[in-house]
Amino acid sequence: MNDKLTESEFQEIIRRRSSGEISFPRFLEELSQRGINEYEIDVATGQATYKGVHLEFKTVPQVNLVISDKFNRSKVLEAIANISLPFLDFLKEIAEAGIVTYRVCISEKKVTYIGIGEEEIEEQLKV
Repeated sequence: MNDKLTESEFQEIIRRRSSGEISFPRFLEELSQRGINEYEIDVATGQATYKGVHLEFKTVPQVNLVISDKFNRSKVLEAIANISLPFLDFLKEIAEAGIVTYRVCISEKKVTYIGIGEEEIEEQLKV
């Protein structure tokens, strides 16, 4: 493992994932190998914060979404089931369902969706 990931190396991994050059499982693997063990997405802005033991990187905000003030568990589960949607469409769907943020724990292959009123839904990644 290399926990000396530079900003440019990090941006290259993000670029390759965004362009579809690498799959989601490969993306997670590369992040893990470089010392990133979790990331959190702010649903309203699409900004991601990637964290390792000794490092942290943030992406630039991509959208300006309004989070529903009503948590809708079934709508969240429907959006999760439709995870193959483009990233920004996925964010829009979970924002409409009341999700504020979600956290991906790479080593545990687990996602925690956190909604209005601290409602949580945990899912195992299917990778």
